[in-house]
Amino acid sequence: MPGYNRAELSAELKIVPSSRAEKAPREQVEAGTEAAGATGLAHDAGPGTTVLSGGRAEVLEAVMKVVEASLDAGARGVEVKVEAEEDAGRFGGAGGRRGT
Repeated sequence: MPGYNRAELSAELKIVPSSRAEKAPREQVEAGTEAAGATGLAHDAGPGTTVLSGGRAEVLEAVMKVVEASLDAGARGVEVKVEAEEDAGRFGGAGGRRGT
């Protein structure tokens, strides 16, 4: 993917349901997944895992919405991994140099 199309930030979220909550574990995960989908930034990454990608402010705001929705539904926690796109990759490789 060309550098100019890369997202500024990406966040991988895994919802950790609780078996002791009022709502079933599946409902806890679905609450977070629905919140992620409503942001327009979400992509499925696997069972119970969602990736959000886009601009920094958008992604951070979306992460908070997913975390709040999941916890409100009774989830025990949400594991979050956030990565910023490296500048070097945007300009043709290591150190920003283009091949000669």
